[in-house]
Amino acid sequence: MFEAGKALNGWRIAGWGVLAALLILPAIAMRFSPEVDWTVSDFVFAGIILAALGIGGEIALKVGRNAPHRSGIGIAALGSFLTVWINGAVGMLGSEDEPTNLVFIALVGVTIVASLLVWFRSSIMRWIMAALSAGQFAVGIAAGLWTMPGHAIEWGVLSFFALIWGTSAACFHAANQRAKM
Repeated sequence: MFEAGKALNGWRIAGWGVLAALLILPAIAMRFSPEVDWTVSDFVFAGIILAALGIGGEIALKVGRNAPHRSGIGIAALGSFLTVWINGAVGMLGSEDEPTNLVFIALVGVTIVASLLVWFRSSIMRWIMAALSAGQFAVGIAAGLWTMPGHAIEWGVLSFFALIWGTSAACFHAANQRAKM
């Protein structure tokens, strides 16, 4: 049954409003600076991934059983958004046109499918997120050895994302521990 109080609370409106504002911001900037030059496809891409981030937040609120579980889902949604956004804009390794960057997006895609298949159960999600964290470095190592030899690997960026996935895994672990109590 639809409950207007839950569906239209201020935090949800603010969250979706912030995402809408982030989408509108480049359109405003284009009016004042020739350096910002987005196409319709740029806005569609941004709209899709911002909507996906918002849906991730909604899933965290709806499915999360406790605060660590909701945090794990939310952090994973944010990490997924940032992975796609950064790879679309500048790329994690090399430029955004580097094929190796597609592997990071593929890892996120596989993680999303796996998360849906296990319906975000914390006992399994902690391992999925830990594997994604390790996968972040595996792609970097593979790029350095085989796909992009001689190219400097951005270990700081890879570490940042591995930390995001590791933090999500830790939240799911805490949620699983709390569920056992």
